[in-house]
Amino acid sequence: MTRSIRAALFAGLALAPFPALAQEIQTGPAMSLGEGTVHAFAETDAEGRATRIGVAMTEAAVASLAHDMVFVTVPLPEAARAAGYDHVSLDWMPHGHEPAGLFDTPHFDVHFYMTTEAERLAIDPADPLFQEKAANRPDASYLPATFMAPPQPEPIPAMGEHWLDAMDPVFAGARFEAVLIYGAWDGEVTFVEPMVTRDLLASKREFGGKLDQPAKVAREVALPDSWSVSWDEEAGTHVVSIDGLVARTPDAAPVTN
Repeated sequence: MTRSIRAALFAGLALAPFPALAQEIQTGPAMSLGEGTVHAFAETDAEGRATRIGVAMTEAAVASLAHDMVFVTVPLPEAARAAGYDHVSLDWMPHGHEPAGLFDTPHFDVHFYMTTEAERLAIDPADPLFQEKAANRPDASYLPATFMAPPQPEPIPAMGEHWLDAMDPVFAGARFEAVLIYGAWDGEVTFVEPMVTRDLLASKREFGGKLDQPAKVAREVALPDSWSVSWDEEAGTHVVSIDGLVARTPDAAPVTN
């Protein structure tokens, strides 16, 4: 979602391993989306810890969205909140967004926020410290090693700054179908965001990638080892998720990838 993107060498995007069967699946309330619905879910292990968090959009919802932007706040179930996430902000971008020629394809931005909705909405250009907070970037050790910030602060209202994986094939000319983004604001990592085109969802193909862990975290949170886009034939839903969640604490030893 930034206007300036660092070029990167081509690297194959590995398909994420199919998530293991969960001990339990918790679901949040269904929210209206187009002519269908969207809800969030959390898969948990035997100890009740979230191992996968995602959203499931009905086929009618995805197919019916038209030329107007749509923004939906999707509540998360208890296990996802216990893993350090507060809510999902699901945005339909019918014309894509900047940079032109890269992400200007109709797609969904699926933000898994670690901050509250009130904190997110307070990211406002009317704040006299807006640019100062944007420039206060977290140390790179709090992001996976290949993720890069824009060369200059480029804050997006009600979101923050977007850190992109410089090794994603899209930056070497591959067609944009889905990418994974980390977000930050005022010195902290604040969200994980898959961006997924409607064409990819309509194809019902599986897609995804593996992720490195950052060396450090500033808060207790479970961060993904992978992410995925899939079609649930039985439920008739398109699924976008962050997978293989690893519980992290600030006082733990740094991770070496």
